[in-house]
Amino acid sequence: MGTIISEFDLQVRYQIYHFFVNHCVAPSYQQIANSLNAENENVRVSFHKLHERHMIFLERNSDSIRMANPFSAIPTKFKVISGNKQWWANCAWDSLGIAAALKIDVQIKASYPDTQETVDLQVNDGIVDGKKHIVYFPLPCSQWYDDLIFT
Repeated sequence: MGTIISEFDLQVRYQIYHFFVNHCVAPSYQQIANSLNAENENVRVSFHKLHERHMIFLERNSDSIRMANPFSAIPTKFKVISGNKQWWANCAWDSLGIAAALKIDVQIKASYPDTQETVDLQVNDGIVDGKKHIVYFPLPCSQWYDDLIFT
């Protein structure tokens, strides 16, 4: 059956996303505990519960967030820019996901993994101007959760 996610865990998850959107970086569990006026340990445990259910992903053997899809806590080849804010996306799909989730116009700066060629995409009013670029996924979607960091 797996880990049961409580209402508190969902509040923690919401605050994680809220923090990512506003600060463009991942929060620590202490920062989320502070925003919820909750005990640090309760939020730390919640981070791990969310990780177990693939609702966020922590660094291996750590309490630190690696990703909360579509946001990446570490620099990647997919930078998403809107106004004075910029986020890292985990992949090409997630870079579009940031624009869709936030319902904002963005500029996406990405690079192809094999050639390192830079690609600039725009999302304006929900329309992608991709100049006929192709998005490549190295694994079929049925295998994404086998190693989501690689995917």
